[in-house]
Amino acid sequence: MASDVEKKTMLPNMENRTLMARLGLPNWDSPEGRVWVNRLRDNVPFIAITLVILLFWFISGDRFMSVRNWTFIAQQTPVLLLLAFAQLLVVTTGSIDISVGSNLGFSAYMAALGMLWFGELGFIVGIFAAMLIGVLNGAIFSLFKISSFVTTLAMLIIVRAVLVIVSDGRSIYVSDQPMSNSNITSIEAKWLLDLGQFPQILYFTVLVAVLLWIVYEKTVFGQQLKALGGNEKVLRLTGISVNWFKIQVFAAAGFMVGLASFINLARSGAATVQAGEMLELDAIAAVALGGTVLTGGYGSVLKTVVGALTLTIVANGLTIAGVPPSWSRIARGLLLIIAIAISLNRKQIDIVKATIAATKLSRFKPIAGKP
Repeated sequence: MASDVEKKTMLPNMENRTLMARLGLPNWDSPEGRVWVNRLRDNVPFIAITLVILLFWFISGDRFMSVRNWTFIAQQTPVLLLLAFAQLLVVTTGSIDISVGSNLGFSAYMAALGMLWFGELGFIVGIFAAMLIGVLNGAIFSLFKISSFVTTLAMLIIVRAVLVIVSDGRSIYVSDQPMSNSNITSIEAKWLLDLGQFPQILYFTVLVAVLLWIVYEKTVFGQQLKALGGNEKVLRLTGISVNWFKIQVFAAAGFMVGLASFINLARSGAATVQAGEMLELDAIAAVALGGTVLTGGYGSVLKTVVGALTLTIVANGLTIAGVPPSWSRIARGLLLIIAIAISLNRKQIDIVKATIAATKLSRFKPIAGKP
């Protein structure tokens, strides 16, 4: 027979089940209930953005829902989204890169210098600079066994300091015609300014998103990303050089940062010392809002798009509603906390890791002699 303690525990559960049945809702402790919970969790990014849009539509009406405002949102989102893509690659492996904001500022300035030195194609210098910083992050993190947080935090500080030294506090402007003022450093690149306008900037971002989705979901590289985040030991057993792969991941993230810096230069029309400040936190928030598990092993390109768009809409909606910028940052911070709380489900993480481990063992062929 059940003890008094067991009876006291069972009665509330029975009452809850009865109430759920009367309301026509599934019992969350049952297999059917767990399926509903998982479906709800998987769709949190889409539910969140829908609620945010409805909220600001109710508050601001046509000012928020106007074509002009949504065009502005489409122009504002790409830089954050590309940085979030860089963060997605790293976070999927169970690491983090908080240097992406400083990297963006530095690589944008190097792109502008490259165009001054070598002409229009000189922007490639900025992309290579961003990838180099990514390689340095990956090498220090993997070879010296220093945590990715500490490594990229140090790189954030170093890169921002180097940017100040290289720029000497001077900005480089992009113009559509020669500038006569000798005190202003500028580059003539109308095509770049055009790229930063709607709809060209949207086309560019969609193309990058589609290509990344293919890499992330349909290639061996993408599967290895998830395998590394799911269970590093299993990936080692397949013969993959994990240290070298980590460097590749950070280099790929650096490439995405390079693209973000290129678009930021096109969008803002200037390479400044302040470019990219605090964007590393927004990139992490976008990834978390997209439902990516911050301990690694799982992620989604599409949901990261939704996460970045949600952040941009929140900032835009609060501005239209007349909320001060400081309160806007608080709201976005609260969104980050909520997103992490929802996505960080230990049982789900364990299931993901176990599934990935079993799948990867059957897909990857061992390579002898690899550490």
